[in-house]
Amino acid sequence: MAFQTWQVGLDIQNGQLCALGIQRRRNGWQLRHWWQHALPQDTLVNGLLQRPEPVIALLQRWRRQLPYRISLRVGFPPQLVLQRQVELPGTQLREPERSRYITAAARRFFPIEPETLALDYREGAQEARALYITAAKRDVLASWMDCLEQARLKPEVLELTPAALFALSTSLSLDPSAAMVHRLQDHWLWYSALPARPEWGWCSLQDAPDFSTLRQKQLPDFNAFYYSSQLKEPLPKSAQWLDPFAAFALRQPRCQGCPGLLPWLQG
Repeated sequence: MAFQTWQVGLDIQNGQLCALGIQRRRNGWQLRHWWQHALPQDTLVNGLLQRPEPVIALLQRWRRQLPYRISLRVGFPPQLVLQRQVELPGTQLREPERSRYITAAARRFFPIEPETLALDYREGAQEARALYITAAKRDVLASWMDCLEQARLKPEVLELTPAALFALSTSLSLDPSAAMVHRLQDHWLWYSALPARPEWGWCSLQDAPDFSTLRQKQLPDFNAFYYSSQLKEPLPKSAQWLDPFAAFALRQPRCQGCPGLLPWLQG
């Protein structure tokens, strides 16, 4: 049954809404579906949905194009989260002690009452003995979930959008010494596989209006880059285009109403 289920990704950004559906085959992943639709530039403000009604209507129409059974992941804006690395204590923690430890750490590091936050965490490398705690406001998370539920969409995972770059880096076996950069309408995403570098980051176009500024501020130690963009623009120097569709063994989707390749993945 798992092989029959479409794995679907959905990303809502200023300017456009994008979706991708893939299915596992014996010889690799098959691209089954891709879709995009223009959105107003003020759809999101600092990651918050400003006018959910037109987005819900579009999502409802899109949902009818999909099989009944899907596994859905939705990109969650990194602007809406706080994240901190916390050292694990020397003793092995089990539930419920681990949950109490994480809540106590959130109370120390985040300037918001833990009761108003939804918390998640992942473990770092075994030798590092660290936890990466991610927090988002419960009311903000609820507004996103309400929008999706009204469109009959039930995500299994809300994933930070830079995680798409991590997945591509793993699937395509890219050079870990090169940083990955993706440009959206109003902000940048990047990812680095080097253990000594931050794993991911984001930056608004106000803080870095062009690639050169982004590189100087956030990625000064990198000399090589994989680059993709939501916009049609020339390739920056010292960069090579990132082709995410290379991750698929079969690239013949059934497309409805799609004028071209997804700009958010296009190289």
